[in-house]
Amino acid sequence: MPSVRALLAGFLAIALVQVSTASPIPDPAVAAADCLPTKAVGTTPTIPSSGNTPDLPTTNLTLAYVAIGRGIQNYTCSAVGAVPSALGAIATLYDATSLAFQSESAVHTIPPLAVYMPLPTGDLALAAGVFKPLGHHYFDAAGTPTFDLTAVNKILFGGKSGDVKAPSTANVGPMGTGAVDWLQLTKKATYTSVGTSVAYRVVTAGGSAPANCSSTDLISVPYAAEYWFYA
Repeated sequence: MPSVRALLAGFLAIALVQVSTASPIPDPAVAAADCLPTKAVGTTPTIPSSGNTPDLPTTNLTLAYVAIGRGIQNYTCSAVGAVPSALGAIATLYDATSLAFQSESAVHTIPPLAVYMPLPTGDLALAAGVFKPLGHHYFDAAGTPTFDLTAVNKILFGGKSGDVKAPSTANVGPMGTGAVDWLQLTKKATYTSVGTSVAYRVVTAGGSAPANCSSTDLISVPYAAEYWFYA
């Protein structure tokens, strides 16, 4: 397993590397094993505190995965000068489970850097392949937050069960609009989630809407965050 120094060195290169379609097709068994997140043996990491009172609710479930999300928060505008309305988000999730078990503080440095990177497209790996794709986050047709962890065949259909403001020191993002809230999401009883029951969105960077609409166009605000999944 790479050292924390090696992981951070790769990340700080600030590069997005696309998986080459010209490479030979790998052995399926090897490829499948390579995609699975690995957990180092050590003290189980815990989500950071936002500094709010009260903070996000805790859980007695077991930590399963830690991911870095990089994507956009979408907002609609009914008129010029109106307050933007949230319209969900889209993000690619990258596996940071191993790094979290080695150094929680190292994981916390990633969202403020990732938010300034280009949006990922297709099968991308973050920072020279250090953080492999774990899945995707999006909202379904009914507006339900969905976390499709395709690399491990898990999925969470969540409902917001906790919401606190991001710390005042949180990175405001490239648009300068501020960091979105930290959230707890719990599986919806009306959906069938598989392999994970609770997710936290923490250490957010960017993603907040501007104060007012300058047009009636859709507003897409870059954001990055940590997502912690419990089962």
